[in-house]
Amino acid sequence: MADLHRLLDDLVSEVPGTEVAVLLSTDGLPLAASREVNRDAGELVAAAAAGLHALAVVAGSSIHGGTTLRTIVEMEHVLLAIEPAGDSAVLAVAFSGAPDPASVNGPVTAAASQAAKALAAVHAARRANAPDAADPAAPGTKHRAGRHARADDDAFATG
Repeated sequence: MADLHRLLDDLVSEVPGTEVAVLLSTDGLPLAASREVNRDAGELVAAAAAGLHALAVVAGSSIHGGTTLRTIVEMEHVLLAIEPAGDSAVLAVAFSGAPDPASVNGPVTAAASQAAKALAAVHAARRANAPDAADPAAPGTKHRAGRHARADDDAFATG
């Protein structure tokens, strides 16, 4: 997970106007966040981004718009870009000064792609090191409620 935190920190420090970056599961649980994001802010951004992106996905299907590539919310002082990062995660990035959406598409897309690759590597490593998931009674197996029970454990760990 340290690679994900570093990726988000790099995005915030290298792209002008970037305020915060949060990687979240598609159901709204924070997976990683940039350095300046505290737990409460991360959870709020993750929940809002998941809801906004889910609405865009449903709207896209309803009007036969195809796959939702990104969700952009333009506010008076902030632009929020939300982009899928693989099949089970979403990257939310807030920019101050409400920049032109076209100016942030490249960095957000690149970061989402890198996050998707890093998440795939984390999931592969966990699968390789996990006891037989089909047998919850297997020695050394701890039952965890919910698919993303580890997300809260890892989201705000320092890199």
